[in-house]
Amino acid sequence: MKISYIDKEGVKARIHEWGCNQNPTIICLHGLGSTSLSFIELGELLQSKYHVVAFDLPGHGKTPAFEKEEDYKMDRMVKWMDKLLANITTERFFILAHSWGADIALHYTSLYPLKVKKALFLDGGYYIKSEKYTFEASRNGSIDSLQKELDYYYKDFDDYCFDSIEEHIEVEKSNYSRWSSLLEAASKDLVVENSGRFRYHAKGFTAASAIKAMFLSPPDSVYNKLLVPTYLLQSTLPESMDEIRTTLAKKFEHATNSKVKKIAGAGHMLHWDKPNEVVHEILSWF
Repeated sequence: MKISYIDKEGVKARIHEWGCNQNPTIICLHGLGSTSLSFIELGELLQSKYHVVAFDLPGHGKTPAFEKEEDYKMDRMVKWMDKLLANITTERFFILAHSWGADIALHYTSLYPLKVKKALFLDGGYYIKSEKYTFEASRNGSIDSLQKELDYYYKDFDDYCFDSIEEHIEVEKSNYSRWSSLLEAASKDLVVENSGRFRYHAKGFTAASAIKAMFLSPPDSVYNKLLVPTYLLQSTLPESMDEIRTTLAKKFEHATNSKVKKIAGAGHMLHWDKPNEVVHEILSWF
């Protein structure tokens, strides 16, 4: 694994790479609150056949946050991403993207279809927030509006704090069906020590700005522009979300003529819960 940093033409970012750069390139985009190291297991498993490149999105890991909320809007994120990628490769590439990263990737591929060979989304790029809020309201859920979701993310990210890295790791372990030394390394990368306490790198402002951007530019606003062959791998846990996941995935599938598959026993971080299954699908699709 190689770690590098870019600071050029107004773009600063940390990058993780696996494999030879002469191999076909897979560009990886992580989800909200995560970092580029979240792809560490996939990178290790794919490096013999691909050049796997993952970078920290703004406000995550070692990439500086944007100062203005509007810079997290999808059109600006896509331009930032394109500037960054110009420093990584001049060849066409594959995109592998999770959650928020998949939303960004969806907008990127709709704008730059000739730069992308194929895309594979990991439980993202199909959640339409207005429809999710309606679903939550129908079952008396706690997050049934944009404002409630913004309030939740501000508190969740800014109040996350532990006295030791071990406490943080134990919480992370409890979120997944399996664990490994590589996942532990990726989990440690989520936090930074400040005055003896451990907090998320990503702040509430970054999280809320990203949530608002996804609300203002929902995936279905660009479904008719998606020309790149795309494959969506969908989570199946928690089961309480199956109804809305299935509804939105079918809408994505029909509107974009994309391939969709559910990964049994996988939560939202399905590449952590089921890495071998995800790698199998990547090798089959790319």
